[in-house]
Amino acid sequence: MKNLSIILLLLTLPLFHGCEDVLVEKNYGQIADSDYWNTETDAVTAIKAAYASTRGGWQGLSFWQFCVEDMGTDISTGGYFAVNDYIAYTGWSGTTPDFVDWGIWGDFWKSINYANTVLDKVPDMDIDKGVKNRVIGEAHAIRAMVYFYLVNWFGGVPELTTAKEAPMEIPRQSVESNYLLIENDLKAAIDRLPDKSTLVSMGEDDYGRVTNGAARALLAKVYQQQGKWTECADIALELISSGEYSLEPDYNDIFSLQNEGFGNTEVIWVLPFITGTSPNVDANVFQVYIWKAPENTDYSKYYEWNGEIRATSSFYNSFESGDLRRNLLFASSDAMENPIMMIKYPPDPATEGAHSGTDYPFIRLADILLTRAEALANLDDLTGAVQEINKVRTRAGLSDLDPANFTSVSLLNHILNERRWELYFEGHNKRDMIRMDREGLLDYIKSQSADWETYTAERYLLLPLPSNAIASNPGLVQNPGF
Repeated sequence: MKNLSIILLLLTLPLFHGCEDVLVEKNYGQIADSDYWNTETDAVTAIKAAYASTRGGWQGLSFWQFCVEDMGTDISTGGYFAVNDYIAYTGWSGTTPDFVDWGIWGDFWKSINYANTVLDKVPDMDIDKGVKNRVIGEAHAIRAMVYFYLVNWFGGVPELTTAKEAPMEIPRQSVESNYLLIENDLKAAIDRLPDKSTLVSMGEDDYGRVTNGAARALLAKVYQQQGKWTECADIALELISSGEYSLEPDYNDIFSLQNEGFGNTEVIWVLPFITGTSPNVDANVFQVYIWKAPENTDYSKYYEWNGEIRATSSFYNSFESGDLRRNLLFASSDAMENPIMMIKYPPDPATEGAHSGTDYPFIRLADILLTRAEALANLDDLTGAVQEINKVRTRAGLSDLDPANFTSVSLLNHILNERRWELYFEGHNKRDMIRMDREGLLDYIKSQSADWETYTAERYLLLPLPSNAIASNPGLVQNPGF
């Protein structure tokens, strides 16, 4: 329920719709390319279209980050028809789970093409330098965000940095090369983007647009995923010390509909959702598929599509006594197994049955505090790591940790738990487990899978590339085991 206006790009653009269509031309309007790219409004409209392309009802980032990162681990159970194949960790192939094709792959590449088109066109526009720099910085950041998900979910993928060319064969690049592209994009974004406080002072109301702080936050996570601990700790400290962000005093308020916007002090990079818009794709559909406990009717306005996404009882019981963060999990008296309802994202009063305007906080300050803590623990600075952890624990109503009680290994184990308690159902857990508890994740996959002994559990750490993409692009090679 935001002021962020999403305007579809009224241009004829070639779309890399995944790599399966390597170049499919789609007409989004009747405005000729030569009549566009002339004004500041054109540039801003184009970048807003790039934002819009990153999320939709069932495409891009509005549901699948919860599915892949949370529902694929031991903190969650249940699902619905389109994800049952995923959570079973059995029988994956180039066509199963099918949502990889229609929900993720093609739309991610469409988002990259939108960002590339902006980067191709805007630098040559004769417009205000400040507007130009901001739009270019945003395009770099959006491309980096999409590539961050691609490389973590699929491994090394093709690198497309322009929409001007239409190669018929686009090979995969290494994970290391992909991360270098992401790092360079984020550094380019940091050099061009304004701080949050600058936007507030100038009266900006599109708070979903990327800031300097958001680009730095993602770069910290990029370093985290690569184990570049010194770089990770340093840039996280820059962000923490900037004064741009602070922890919300009440954990519940992070996700409150009333606290959406620049007034939310903790959210660094948010994906805003708007219900009731047309076309009705810019909306969060997660609430439709959560299990609704009989005692809790707050979500009854959503369609009943037999979704049973819920937290596991084992995860619910893992919280320390008195942890206030557990209050956003509702323990029902229902006799079903794992009767733990997920109420972290409040229902939207303006919902239209499936679509909700409840925002998704992609990165927030507590994540960055724990990211820096992890980096410091890996650098054997236990005191510094615990200081960052205790900031998060204080808000949760818990006592401070004492660094004298930990080794680097035991502290890292605790940080993983702290991340789970703090960030559950925010789209981080599988990625965190691959990085911090790979064997634990493999054990969980084995507990769910009926074919891991034949194909190995490791095959399920990455998603398979869609068969359509491989058939259309000779440069693509399927992930191991599929």
